[in-house]
Amino acid sequence: MLMEFGRLKTNFERKLEEAKKKGLVDEPIIPLLELINSCNDFFTTSSCAGRIILIAIPPSWKKNLSKIFFKSHYKVKPEDVWTALLNGIQKFESPIYFKQEPFILHVSASTLQNALKILSIAQESGIKHSGIVNISKNRITIEMQSIERVDAIVGREGRTLIDNNYISELVRDANLKLEITREKMQRFFDNFKSFGC
Repeated sequence: MLMEFGRLKTNFERKLEEAKKKGLVDEPIIPLLELINSCNDFFTTSSCAGRIILIAIPPSWKKNLSKIFFKSHYKVKPEDVWTALLNGIQKFESPIYFKQEPFILHVSASTLQNALKILSIAQESGIKHSGIVNISKNRITIEMQSIERVDAIVGREGRTLIDNNYISELVRDANLKLEITREKMQRFFDNFKSFGC
């Protein structure tokens, strides 16, 4: 099992390096990914540092048909979101949502004991939505997700459903929750580092 785990680890780390070169990895989460991958018993498979988006979602709710047309992994300004919304309203027939999504991380562990260790670190760091999502003969996969979230419909059928005052409130809430989710991510980084490999 450990030999196969090592092969998987090498493969996923190679894919991560390729994605980093293409700018496809959220910058704020890179130090955490590198820290986890520096340990022999763990490797990361997918992640998001938390983000704020505007997304057009079709009635079918099929992910591959949805279109993100505004995205930031950092705090945003209400006027930038409002401008993007007005532009998006003209381009998309589908309902448009404003979302702030939390930090999420998938990690594979070599053994159940190691998986339980990382879950303990997640709980200690305040990342409550954490658990084992897959057990195979080669690895155990853990999902860790913070709970901070904003999700609001803001446009439909070519018209806005809100005004720019309400956008300001949404952005204020989203920026605050993005800051909280980043604090938890940093806490996890610090606690994992203290734990050591």
